[in-house]
Amino acid sequence: MGTKPKILLVDDEPLVLDSLREIVSREDKYQIELAENGTVALSKALQEDYCVIITDLMLRDITGIELLKSLKTRTPETQVIMVSGKGTIDFAVEAMKMGAFDFLTKPYSPPHLLQILERARAYYESLVENKQLKGELRRLKKNYDIIGTHPKVERIRDIIENIAPSDSTALIQGKSGTGKELVARAIHNRSLRADGPFQAVNCGVFAETLIENELFGHEKGAYTGAVQRTIGRIEAAAGGTLFLDEIDTMPISSQVKLLRVLEEHTFQRIGGTKSIFVDFRLIAATNVNLKEAVAQRQFRDDLFYRLNVITITLPEMCERLSDVPLLVSHFMERYKGRSKVQAVSPDALDLLLRYPWPGNVRELVNAIEYAMVMAKGTHIMPADLPENILGRSSEQQQNRESMSLRDTEKDLIVKTLRDCRGNKHLAAKILRIPRSTLYSKLQKHGIYMDTHVETGVVPQDMHGDAERFAVQN
Repeated sequence: MGTKPKILLVDDEPLVLDSLREIVSREDKYQIELAENGTVALSKALQEDYCVIITDLMLRDITGIELLKSLKTRTPETQVIMVSGKGTIDFAVEAMKMGAFDFLTKPYSPPHLLQILERARAYYESLVENKQLKGELRRLKKNYDIIGTHPKVERIRDIIENIAPSDSTALIQGKSGTGKELVARAIHNRSLRADGPFQAVNCGVFAETLIENELFGHEKGAYTGAVQRTIGRIEAAAGGTLFLDEIDTMPISSQVKLLRVLEEHTFQRIGGTKSIFVDFRLIAATNVNLKEAVAQRQFRDDLFYRLNVITITLPEMCERLSDVPLLVSHFMERYKGRSKVQAVSPDALDLLLRYPWPGNVRELVNAIEYAMVMAKGTHIMPADLPENILGRSSEQQQNRESMSLRDTEKDLIVKTLRDCRGNKHLAAKILRIPRSTLYSKLQKHGIYMDTHVETGVVPQDMHGDAERFAVQN
């Protein structure tokens, strides 16, 4: 689009066209081009990218409606504002149905036209950005399920590519909601075991007495209620991958048995005596520091070293905020069948980019699903976002404003004291505050006095966060 967005003005009346150009040029932020009829306008639109086209409804060669139909077929992102001296409801309805951004009746107010033009430009840019994001998503999803272009995400992709063909055990570390299972599945899908099963077990949801039954299975009659043989997840993962999430919650006694399986590739079902050979790859995940768990004797060191062959550490969402637009587009695509939403408004996206996402990607997924349900139009607006995002963003803005005011006050006091060569009595007079208030503010901002410096000396340079002044009484 160049340095300025391009606008095409269409009218077959030269005086009207000149008048329209004069109005639009007041803003001095658009590249303005003119077309004296619909045919010329259509030709130009096929050669240039215009964000907005303002056209008269009644053109001599083709009608504005016919021009609108052709434009929406060939350049669907371009927004069209229709202008007419015949402001009937039927004309307006037909134009809006065909995809016009707005319909104005002559005579119109120039400020009103400029306001509509600015909204149309913003809408066009959001559509173009959304289209670009979808293209990037298609490129990423063609080979990967992990969405993002942040260097830390790219690094994870490189690691996956390198380790996937091997059978080495992998340990994935990351906070809840960062996508540990997604990474585990990506490793499996790119491994030589991709055609085999992928068994995912969250160790944290099983009681100590049940985790072994889940992993190893049991023989008929092994305990009361065991009416038939049941295979466990380890056996079910034969030829594929076993993913153990929250492995740090596994009881010590079960850790011993898992270690034996990894070393010998054999196990016994509960209540059984037969050793069963099993061939599987183990990928484990945790949201805690396993080294610290080992130091606190909450996790076996020998199992830790067996798991820690290859470690992948996933970044938190707050470390990769640049990926938010891509992820938003991805999740909107996922839920598009449930909503008429097409894009995110710039203001809403700004809130999403400033939010710290303590719940990581999982929280972002939930926020987008919520917003798409709540949205009343084709764009997600700030009011459609969850309250916690609005509240936190508002709180951060207030904190920034508070810090700005604090810094401004400190700078003013520092400058005044320098101008007064450290004379606080004079400085208080200039600032129009009592000397006691000035003392309080000096303490509040960490500005202190060196009593050994002679009276009247110009303030010295700062040391750390404090600023030293020679101060007269």
